[in-house]
Amino acid sequence: MRNNQRIERSATAAKVFAIFAAALLPLSISALSNQKSKLGLNQRSSSDFSATGNTSQQPAAPSQPAQSANDPAAWGSNHIGKPIPEYVHGDECLFCHRNNIGTTWQKNAHGVTVRQGEDAPDLQAMVRKQPALSSVATQIEYFLGSRHRVRFLKKDGYGKFALLNTQAVLGPDTTVDKWIDVDKLSWDKERFGNRCAGCHSTAVDSTAKTFTAFGLDCYACHGDVTLEHTKNTSLMWLSRKRRDDARAITSICAQCHLRLGKSRSTGLPYPNNFIAGDNLFQDYDVDFAKADDESLNPGDRHILRNVRDVVLRGQQATTCLTCHEVHANSTAKHSSATFGPICADCHGAKFALKVKPYTVHSSLCEY
Repeated sequence: MRNNQRIERSATAAKVFAIFAAALLPLSISALSNQKSKLGLNQRSSSDFSATGNTSQQPAAPSQPAQSANDPAAWGSNHIGKPIPEYVHGDECLFCHRNNIGTTWQKNAHGVTVRQGEDAPDLQAMVRKQPALSSVATQIEYFLGSRHRVRFLKKDGYGKFALLNTQAVLGPDTTVDKWIDVDKLSWDKERFGNRCAGCHSTAVDSTAKTFTAFGLDCYACHGDVTLEHTKNTSLMWLSRKRRDDARAITSICAQCHLRLGKSRSTGLPYPNNFIAGDNLFQDYDVDFAKADDESLNPGDRHILRNVRDVVLRGQQATTCLTCHEVHANSTAKHSSATFGPICADCHGAKFALKVKPYTVHSSLCEY
């Protein structure tokens, strides 16, 4: 009898122990998982800090190099060779955005890539002051550029410009430092379409080399927007609700600011019918090895490195929008940006506030 009671008590105790162990097992697993997660987080945080803020300590293993590169063309889609869509034009956009965008657009570098003469009275005055331009002054209808060089354009059929060979080199205060090729003036009917159209006009037909709008229209950066975006702004690229795709954002900015590639389909130095949201690199071929070419001016090298980090190395944290505004002063957000290795391109290894002086030059843009 006592033996039976002992056996029953032993059996009961075993059952209780089994139930208790079963209850503790998930908690133990969870705790172990949390410890591993915290360890990984601490390791990542330490690595991130070393890469961005701590310049006095060097990580044991370099963070950049021997990682496998992604295929830049592997994601998304494109509109290569397809017809230009019937997009919403900037004049229509200004009906709603006239007070927040319209008032500053003509002061933004994106808004003055190409200007009509009537919108650039200071440049018209500059032409009148140059006696060597008197024979062509009345033919000049548009101005190309605004900061480093100014070129001169006239219409030459639908969606085409003829480009004058002379250039005005601007100084820091935007006055003319010197003139180039001002003695032998000639109009080139092919140069704008072959070199400039992709970044200084909107919706370019790469076959005909014609544009639908001079300068940069809203479509160039925001894409083929439907009217439904007034109810849901996430339908529009680069809106506050649609700027979380680093690869797409990089493609949008790189279509113009990455000046070192060419279209695989046309051979032109700009992409074939790129629309915001497309994968630029399914058509645009770039040699990313040039990202470490010290002969490039820091501006071009800075862009090339950032694009490389996003499309080849899968970096998602830093895009052009991290530091730059599209509509307002381009560098307005610099002061709030996190210091990182890419900042050293312009600010030096110690992140001095003052930018290192450098000469801006571009073989494509002829300066």
